[in-house]
Amino acid sequence: MKQGLSRRDFLRLTALSAAGAFLAGCKTPATEAPKATEAIVAEPPKAEPVKIDYVANWGDQYTVKVWDALRELPELQEYLGDNEIEVTSIGGDAMTTRVAAGTPPDGASNVDYVQYMSRGMLVPVEAWVSNSDKFKKEDHIESVWDNAFYKGKMYGVPANENWVWYGLNYNARLVEEAGLDPDTPPATWDETLDWHKALTKFDDAGNMIQLGLDPYDAIANEPDFWALSWGWQWFHEETTEFDLDNEMMVAAMKTGAEFYKVAGPDNMVAMRQVEGQGTWGGSYNAEVQAMIIEGYWHPGETVTTKPEVGEYNRTTWAPVPASKKGRKIQGAGGHYVVFFKESVHPEPMFKIAEFLNTHEACAVIFEKNGWLPSRIPFIKTVDANKYPGLSFYLVDIDETTDWLRGGRRCPIHWFVTSAFGELREAVYRDQMTAEQAAAELQQRTLDEWEAQELD
Repeated sequence: MKQGLSRRDFLRLTALSAAGAFLAGCKTPATEAPKATEAIVAEPPKAEPVKIDYVANWGDQYTVKVWDALRELPELQEYLGDNEIEVTSIGGDAMTTRVAAGTPPDGASNVDYVQYMSRGMLVPVEAWVSNSDKFKKEDHIESVWDNAFYKGKMYGVPANENWVWYGLNYNARLVEEAGLDPDTPPATWDETLDWHKALTKFDDAGNMIQLGLDPYDAIANEPDFWALSWGWQWFHEETTEFDLDNEMMVAAMKTGAEFYKVAGPDNMVAMRQVEGQGTWGGSYNAEVQAMIIEGYWHPGETVTTKPEVGEYNRTTWAPVPASKKGRKIQGAGGHYVVFFKESVHPEPMFKIAEFLNTHEACAVIFEKNGWLPSRIPFIKTVDANKYPGLSFYLVDIDETTDWLRGGRRCPIHWFVTSAFGELREAVYRDQMTAEQAAAELQQRTLDEWEAQELD
């Protein structure tokens, strides 16, 4: 779920893409239609087979683990026809360079969708979608469907993994060892902090050997989560206004700082430097971290990666402030297949996007990675108890009181996330106050928006 492009990359990409658009306008005109006196062939010539270039930036867990199994499905050949497909994982500068050079892949997933949408680099897909039985609005989560659009045009089709984002996952075995009741999980940030204190352990030299919760790990690293937890909207897409300097952001930064001060900022850094103890599940799988705020994918990924840990996984609602106790927050953003204007084979790639939404393909992806689509008809067939902790994301979703209508919708979302990371660290290291950090975050964001000349 994590992928972003730097300001430097995109400023360069935008300039090069503008040049590419100029060159595209100089292409040889299409051949004129045949005159009435010319013979018209009854059947068009059969298209030559092509190799479809698909970039999906999830690494081997997708390009190998999932696609090795997908290639065994006879349904793939129905959608592939005589074509071939190559699936690779490319992100960061490498992906940016490809797009900027005018040689993008035929389709891409797990990229910074709104960045590309907002810069006019993608092919609108309404015409293809309207003729497909795999992409009907009523079959998908509303926010996932809506996030495929930008300024009224649809640029992506949901695929691969698309269910909900927020839940507090915890290791029931570690919780019991700490003298806590796994059947009575925390609901507020204060209660979660108490669990964090009980679960965080040190050796005699003061080195941390077990962490309760890193409140900024995984999906909680992003400002969308903190704004939802406290109850405000930090970016207003319709008006392009930002609201990052307010008392709720100040309270959020102060709360996150409390968790880091219990563990010790340097202890947190040392833990992350150990191989296998990274974010997005690494330290949780190593049983060095007892809790993590993650999406629906966590139960399945944990079981398929570390089954001996996955069996102890449980999930509850993500924490909210004491003033909001009883509120239940949830949201979804979505992953898509997108098609670039300079893609060579976008239409054959669209057929692959359709294939990824078949029941058979969705079942393979769920089995191999624990990922779910936004397709409600498929969700209704899923065994909610297949992965410990998954049932929360399937059964309890209807109890949601506060819903994030769309995540990662700001064109400079990843810039804001990076700045948020720098400034919150300054707070938990007592280098600036939370009030100062919130004001600085607002100003940096406004300056970046202006520098990128967005509207």
